[in-house]
Amino acid sequence: MWLMNIDLVTILCMFCVVATSFKPMEDLGNLRAVCRVMERACGDPSIGQRMAMLRIYMEGLEWLDPDRYYNLIALLVGVANPQACTLKGIADFFAGTDPFLNELSHTTAGGHNVGAYLYALMLYRNNVGATDNDIAKMYIRRFECEDDLVAIGSAGPKKLRNDGCWVCRKEAAYLVNSVTWRMHGEPLPPAPVRGDFPCARSDCGKVKGWEQATLFWNEDCRICHEIVEFEKRMGSNR
Repeated sequence: MWLMNIDLVTILCMFCVVATSFKPMEDLGNLRAVCRVMERACGDPSIGQRMAMLRIYMEGLEWLDPDRYYNLIALLVGVANPQACTLKGIADFFAGTDPFLNELSHTTAGGHNVGAYLYALMLYRNNVGATDNDIAKMYIRRFECEDDLVAIGSAGPKKLRNDGCWVCRKEAAYLVNSVTWRMHGEPLPPAPVRGDFPCARSDCGKVKGWEQATLFWNEDCRICHEIVEFEKRMGSNR
């Protein structure tokens, strides 16, 4: 493959630009004009997978040049860019007439925690069975940095934390409101009615000094608490 023959410094430079630049589209355009090697590198799918799509979104490209924006997001979704999948997934699920979780599910493989957070919460909230519950809990454990065996209690009683959820919640709510133009208090997409999961521990879900240190005795309590807190953040009382 031609990419294997490109100088390693060139490849690392491209990855750095697309992942950290405050204006990745402008900088990529400049790099493409430098030489033929840079032009070919810019077109490689691995570059698109790392592009900081959220920075491009924050620049307002959707409003300044909507045709270019939607063409770009479709291209990056096609190469499994996790940030592009998050933006497309939010539009599909929260703004669509038929809520659809497919694109948000792709963010989980790309390591984008905010997309994985939304996918886990909405999968659990709109689930069709125990398998969906287990998948949602697995992703929550992943960005809480918990070992699976400890999380399910096989290593003895251990309270579960919500540090990772707390970090993701603010950014997730901001993105949903921004992408969908939701008004404060507007309800989330409908979900099946499901019962509560009462915990036998009286101290489960109580704040231990600060909100991100809330502790839980089981995973159902933690994720139900997080759905409630996310909906409060969105201004919904449902």
